[in-house]
Amino acid sequence: MNKGVYLLLGYLPKKTKLKTKAKEFNLEKGFYYYCGSALNNLSARIKRHLAKNKKKKHWHIDFLSEKLNILLINPYIVGDNDFEHYLAEILAEKLTSVKGFGCGDCSCKSHLFFSKTLVAEPFLRKLFQKHIEKTVEILLKLYEGKETPVEKFKTPWELLVSCIISLRTKDEVTAPAAARLFKEAPDPESLMKLSPERIGELIYPAGFYKTKGRNLKKVAEIIMEKYGGKVPDNKEELLKLPNVGIKTANLVLANGFGQYEVCVDTHVHRISNRLGFIKTKTPEESEKVLKKILPKKYIREYNGLLVKHGQNVCKPIKPNCEKCPLTKLCMYYLKNEKPKG
Repeated sequence: MNKGVYLLLGYLPKKTKLKTKAKEFNLEKGFYYYCGSALNNLSARIKRHLAKNKKKKHWHIDFLSEKLNILLINPYIVGDNDFEHYLAEILAEKLTSVKGFGCGDCSCKSHLFFSKTLVAEPFLRKLFQKHIEKTVEILLKLYEGKETPVEKFKTPWELLVSCIISLRTKDEVTAPAAARLFKEAPDPESLMKLSPERIGELIYPAGFYKTKGRNLKKVAEIIMEKYGGKVPDNKEELLKLPNVGIKTANLVLANGFGQYEVCVDTHVHRISNRLGFIKTKTPEESEKVLKKILPKKYIREYNGLLVKHGQNVCKPIKPNCEKCPLTKLCMYYLKNEKPKG
């Protein structure tokens, strides 16, 4: 059973005198934020809150949730109750505390917070960052020392060329193809001297190897003539190069130049949505949102880790949730988990 912490956001349409088992609260019309925890079954707890007209009320939130129009419930399935206190502290920074609500068994002053208007961005960003940090730390441990052949390319030039080769091509083909090319032409100057046919021969069987051969030669020529043999460290200039799109540009800037960019491919887009970090329809949309919410200290690792996870565990058609260490952090798993027994 999963356990963890969650944030409930609801709207109270009118002023209410709320009576619980032991207390009475005068609640104003407006938005209410409740932080709670579940020790053994978070999904069941969330479903309970969403159900109206409960037969038996156990907690303060049972009484409140019948009155609220619930707008969202975000799980932060971190597996310990300390995060509940962290969540309460963040909410208290911006919102008005309803003293004594739902905190009889902990040191918090309240688990319920009020605002006349909807206030989300400041503290939700903090929460997403904490949640994402936990995810990245788990994946860093899982894939520690498991560098793929493609990840051995480190310089801006190697990254640029290997990314161009990788388009519509699997990693197991890309890595040896790029290695063969770099052995014969390790820099823009030497690559520029090769014919497009020879470049195509070296990178075969990469997809569209003939077209890529012509484009790689053009890229080398432009870099030599316009940039003095150095790959530009500017996104606008990178995007002017043949066969270079936003994904390639961001990867070169992040991994080659250490800039705070996130490369979003289909794996990153799919898994980020499954985890519940974002709700987007395209990788392009995902890139814009992720750049805003990802913690800077992990933004460069994010792509590589999610690509590995997408290739090995969180596959497109049938994710292998049984072998995934992220189930406690995953909205997809929470929604699709089958009851045991």
